[in-house]
Amino acid sequence: MYTIHKRMMAVLIIISLLLAGIGGRFFWYQVIEGPELARQASLMRSQGFSFPESGRGKILDRYGRTLTGEGLVWCCFAMTGQMEDVRGTSLEAARILSSEAWIVEDAIRNGGGRGEAFVLLASHLDDPQIINELRGIQGILVTEINRRYRPDGAFVHLLGNLTPAVEGSKSGLAGSSGIELRYEDYLQARSLPDQLVNVVDGRGSIIPHLSPKTVSREAESLDVVTTIDRRIQLIAEEAANRGMKTGAVVVLDIASRDILAMVSRPTYNPYDSLSYDSPDNQGQHLNRALTPFYPGSLFKIAVASAALNSHVLTPEEQFFCPGYYRFSDRLSIACWKEGGHGTISVARALAESCNSAFIEIGLRLGRARLLEFCHGAGFFFQDIIGYSGAQQGSKLTIDYGEAALGNASLGQQGVMMTPLQVANMVATVADDGVFKQPRLVKGISRGDFFTEQFDSGPGQQVMEPGAARLLQEYLRMAATTGTGRSADLPDAGSAGKTATSQTGRRDESGQEVLDTWFAGYFPADDPQWVIAVLVEHGQSGGYNAAPVFKEIAQGILGSEAGGSQILLRDLCSSLGSTWSVELP
Repeated sequence: MYTIHKRMMAVLIIISLLLAGIGGRFFWYQVIEGPELARQASLMRSQGFSFPESGRGKILDRYGRTLTGEGLVWCCFAMTGQMEDVRGTSLEAARILSSEAWIVEDAIRNGGGRGEAFVLLASHLDDPQIINELRGIQGILVTEINRRYRPDGAFVHLLGNLTPAVEGSKSGLAGSSGIELRYEDYLQARSLPDQLVNVVDGRGSIIPHLSPKTVSREAESLDVVTTIDRRIQLIAEEAANRGMKTGAVVVLDIASRDILAMVSRPTYNPYDSLSYDSPDNQGQHLNRALTPFYPGSLFKIAVASAALNSHVLTPEEQFFCPGYYRFSDRLSIACWKEGGHGTISVARALAESCNSAFIEIGLRLGRARLLEFCHGAGFFFQDIIGYSGAQQGSKLTIDYGEAALGNASLGQQGVMMTPLQVANMVATVADDGVFKQPRLVKGISRGDFFTEQFDSGPGQQVMEPGAARLLQEYLRMAATTGTGRSADLPDAGSAGKTATSQTGRRDESGQEVLDTWFAGYFPADDPQWVIAVLVEHGQSGGYNAAPVFKEIAQGILGSEAGGSQILLRDLCSSLGSTWSVELP
């Protein structure tokens, strides 16, 4: 009897385990894998066009506003399974799209031969008449799809773009530059892309009278949260469009050294290869905000900082400028002002950008002290928090000899700085001599909360506060009565410095190519923002770059009218949320 009881218990245990296993498999396929299996079954009954940009994580600004996913765009598709007269349809579509009929016909026939239900004929349609005419053609579908980038090229040097991914990727695209490349492991699609589909029956035939539909699922990727302020970025983009063909703009928050905007020109349309692969390519892919250039007279800020901090220069000193600095009977460097400045104070020498005075200051300071101070102050520091390795090639190498040191004191031979480094140098002065590392990426988020954060450091006192405040007075004078007058702001006031640097190149007419700069901060009495502007192929910093600074500064001050809402957003951001609100 006992043996029978044991056998019955064993049988019951085995049956219970079998039932538990079966129940577990039902739970797995119905609850865990159910939505995906249902989606795959739906796709088996559909024929579709995949949107390769879908499924990737978003790139967000500091307040959680998207910098990618720039809305909807009208596209034209040929529906190969619903086309009775391919040639006639191709002729009509080509006429409306101003294309060649044979190109359209080949695309439709080749796509149909590969079993594609939809063949993309045109994207980014914006003419209502063209859209309406295309809708009237049998076998043509005109519909809106999501796009990741702006076709005008805004944000593109910051974001980067996408290229075909390696085989086996769930998405057909992967980051090839910018944030898209550096954060590919986070942004990459972990789900199948969205699809435009026709619904078909069990035999694979399209079910009539059912319109194509988009099948999508929630993205499983992570988002990258930058320090960029979308509003300020757009202000800078628009000012750059009006004020330069080639150049760069950087906007920094002085307190945190967060990069609020980073613009490079020329730009390109990431959806149009002709916009960056043309024979007259001007380096559209190059991010000039992180590329080194001769800073010219902006480097006089570094020379003055080193001299005041080392106490080899006093505010009361006077210099005499005859219009040149003579090293010997055979060698001299001219001042930009023909005839010279005459007797000039330290403050006026910086405000008027006197070459003669600053060569003398540089020689008095000496090569070793200038090198030691500039590197110790972080003026040539290259690393960016959240974007390491992107800023390379800057240098401060000064040959021995008075002429080499004098040339370097004017920001020419041996001195190369990026617009971001120039902006951070000015921010150090505006922040009473405190250096902080610039930051571009705040962290990685999933939904409303950070999974990883990149914090800024506390900063380092690299200049005596008194020396920094003297420089602030000099830079304010430069913007009010000196070479930077066209950058001054009527109410808030600004402070900054112009520069016009020689490049050693000449244009087709034989004229020397000049790079023109303005870098400064505002408001003058309560510094909050720094803007560095580089305009290549310009005339002077005051004429070309300073007005761009002023336009951006006025735009920022205007956009900050909703101050309380901005403070609230910053509070939410500091608590670890990417909470988003769009100000009116």
